[in-house]
Amino acid sequence: MHGQGRGSAAYLLWSMGRPSILIDVGGGTTVALARAGVEAAQLDAVLISHFHPDHVSDLPAFLWGEMVTRRRRPLAIAGPTGAKDFRSLDAFLEKQFGAEGAFPDMKGLLSGEPFQLELAAIETVKARASRVFEHNGLRVSAYPVPHGRAPTLAYRIEGPDFSVVFGGDQTGLDPGFSKFAQGADYLVLHAMLSPRAAGHTLAQVVALPETLGRRAAEAKAKRVVLGHLMAGAPDQDEAHVWSLSSMPAVIEGLRTYYQAPILVPSDLQCLDLDTPEDDDV
Repeated sequence: MHGQGRGSAAYLLWSMGRPSILIDVGGGTTVALARAGVEAAQLDAVLISHFHPDHVSDLPAFLWGEMVTRRRRPLAIAGPTGAKDFRSLDAFLEKQFGAEGAFPDMKGLLSGEPFQLELAAIETVKARASRVFEHNGLRVSAYPVPHGRAPTLAYRIEGPDFSVVFGGDQTGLDPGFSKFAQGADYLVLHAMLSPRAAGHTLAQVVALPETLGRRAAEAKAKRVVLGHLMAGAPDQDEAHVWSLSSMPAVIEGLRTYYQAPILVPSDLQCLDLDTPEDDDV
């Protein structure tokens, strides 16, 4: 989903001056990390929202790089449990890296060679928050969000004096998510659709801008960051349904309910939690 040249879904949280947690690993993530000057061996964890390719397709490349460079530190990986047509985290990794998987040369990962994977498969059946882990002063929790048939998680990361919520792909139809995201300094929401997608089948699996604005307002989020922006081919009959066809209309849709700053960042842009932007981008 590389609308207008953007990379697929991936976010990196820096903490105390070093890269700490990677959220999703869509196509282009490994290149983006290198361009951002990230030493991947410093990462503590990877959080996967769901197992659609645009959120996880670069995971083999990322882990292969860590194997080749002989990472020694453990790496935590969190992701959802399975459902029909979707494997759970452990089964997904087995299908990728097991002896009979797509990349059998990497099977050592599943037995702790050359570094240990610490897996956390998070239940998505009941709409309740779950603690994922706590590491280096950061607390990570997860909450299941509706996204069609795909078991999907939102993540909340809290530090000593900040909180960031990554909403993942979702319809926005669960008001419980607003409680999970309550008071976030940054609330990252995926704005794939324009308001003109109302009534389209796509709106049954991902949220319309107005719905995102409602959830953000209920959460009293201090700032919203819009990610996963998408565009169709210029000659596509329904190109108008995608967010990048009219970002002003997307912002206007959110403004139906949400009046705090809305940021539309570019790839590799870094948002500072100490001195955040107060104006819309």
